[in-house]
Amino acid sequence: MKIAIIGSGHIGGTLGTLWAGKGHQVMFGSRDPQSDKIRTLLHTAGENARAGSVQEAIVFGEVILLAVPDTEIERVLEEVGDFHHKILINSTNLRDGRSAGTEVLRLAKNARVVRAFNTVAWEVIANPHYGPTNATLFINGDDSYAKESVAQLCHDIGFDPVDAGDSANIPNMETALGILWRILSPQFGREFTLRVLRRV
Repeated sequence: MKIAIIGSGHIGGTLGTLWAGKGHQVMFGSRDPQSDKIRTLLHTAGENARAGSVQEAIVFGEVILLAVPDTEIERVLEEVGDFHHKILINSTNLRDGRSAGTEVLRLAKNARVVRAFNTVAWEVIANPHYGPTNATLFINGDDSYAKESVAQLCHDIGFDPVDAGDSANIPNMETALGILWRILSPQFGREFTLRVLRRV
């Protein structure tokens, strides 16, 4: 699969590197694709990764990961404009009390938005395995095919994806998991996570 990564910080860099390592074709979109930071990231990610402008990455990707800081969300989405019905994974979070899930749905024109990778720290993304089990990753969205595609990308890097419903559930998921983070992270640190146990 061709994956565009918009944002080269911990989340974007880690996911892009992992997906490239699993054989996906990855392009990191950056305002400065020749920077030392991007060169180092490409060296780590290997031969399946390349870099370009944000617009070049959007054109390249079948799936697009939005992993920019909260202060950049609106600017980047306005710069992109029309997503032409491509799958957009929204991993961002806002720090001002608003729902980043709701904001991206509002701003991402003609995108098939899936909310994912916003409920775990990048350290968990880098290694979702805990002994004999693995971490659950919650997915929200209104497009079933888009969610299935993102679920497969989660499987590829070792996660247990759980469909948490449509976009109407996004604010509640953000609130509930945000509260849980504030309660448990002081005790367990950044690498604690959740596993949903279900009978099949």
